[in-house]
Amino acid sequence: MKIHHLRALVAVATSGSINGAAKALYVTQPAITKAVRELETEFGVRLLERNQWGVVPTAEGEALLSRARTVVREMERAEEDMAHLKGLRDGSLVVGITPIVGTTGLTEALIEFRQRWPRVTLEFRELGFNQLNEQLRNRTLDLAFAAFARPMAESGSVKEMFSFETVFVTRANSIYAEAESLEALQDAEWIHTDVTDNYPGFIREIHERAGLAPPRCITRCTSYALFYSLTLNLDAVFAWTRHSLSETELGRSFVRLNLPVAPPPLQLYLLSPPEAQLTRPAQYLLDCIERAMQPSFARA
Repeated sequence: MKIHHLRALVAVATSGSINGAAKALYVTQPAITKAVRELETEFGVRLLERNQWGVVPTAEGEALLSRARTVVREMERAEEDMAHLKGLRDGSLVVGITPIVGTTGLTEALIEFRQRWPRVTLEFRELGFNQLNEQLRNRTLDLAFAAFARPMAESGSVKEMFSFETVFVTRANSIYAEAESLEALQDAEWIHTDVTDNYPGFIREIHERAGLAPPRCITRCTSYALFYSLTLNLDAVFAWTRHSLSETELGRSFVRLNLPVAPPPLQLYLLSPPEAQLTRPAQYLLDCIERAMQPSFARA
């Protein structure tokens, strides 16, 4: 088994066809077919099969594929590291993020990153936490950032970076913009993105402590494009970080509500592949994020 065998298998699984794999690897279709057949001969099982959607891995192929992706990506990283030591600035960087991370200073970090690594191919993947972990394990992602209102246990691959103070806000021209009590917000729409029941439970709890009935409308919206549209067009109440409120263009569309309670802080975590060394571009992006965040925390 050689690296070109694994590259062929990964390319076929990614593209869904022999032709697509050949184009991706800049080789002929017979070369891809030969590489896959040599793998199948070595293991004594079929690794690929054809169905109505194209060429897909068999159960045995899937088992090998998860490890093949890891090997192929690590080889690519090693090749990029050697090129970087020679002064080249090419390569690729795949970063996973949970949706809310985009409001925590990533744009400023990317601007600085591009000044040093203008030729690195960047890909940002917005994923759920479980998907982030899976793609970190198989080395599909170089690193990931996740933002949660609940704390996570730190480990060798999970590190808390920053804690963002959050506040309740509404759009600047909302009828609730001057509200100073929960009672004044009884008819408001409370919007959140939490896929769990933690945030709705928190909202109900703070109203119960104030001797009030829970809000009539607590709306979950896990589509962030729709969430942003709703917050800009409805008289809604939602949680927002103070950093985003003052430092982002979108944040200037909202105003902080002067309420006696505040939402729980938002924690930003760095997730790294288990037992993996970051590439130079990945480490530099991480440094850029830390530098982008430091001035905001120094002013706090």
